[in-house]
Amino acid sequence: MVSMLGLLADVKVSPNSTGMPGAELIQKLLNWAQMLALWGSLGALLAGAAMYGIAREGGSYSGASRGKTLAMGGVVGAIIAGLAPAAVNMLFKAASS
Repeated sequence: MVSMLGLLADVKVSPNSTGMPGAELIQKLLNWAQMLALWGSLGALLAGAAMYGIAREGGSYSGASRGKTLAMGGVVGAIIAGLAPAAVNMLFKAASS
């Protein structure tokens, strides 16, 4: 009885989108989401750099600090957007090994 439960508990999964209805649309939406994340990161980086430069030259050190924070947020956002697919694949492979 115990060996029967052990046999039934084994599950094998190999993700594959072949033949899945809407797989191309989902992939396209994910590609667009990543592109939007990268554009947002670029916008934050440029706005933060401009804010930092203008505030620093104007003597507003709190504004310069906010500009640096915004620029660093853009950098971190770009890193996360770029690493997200690789991180998901790496974690899945590590967990399924």
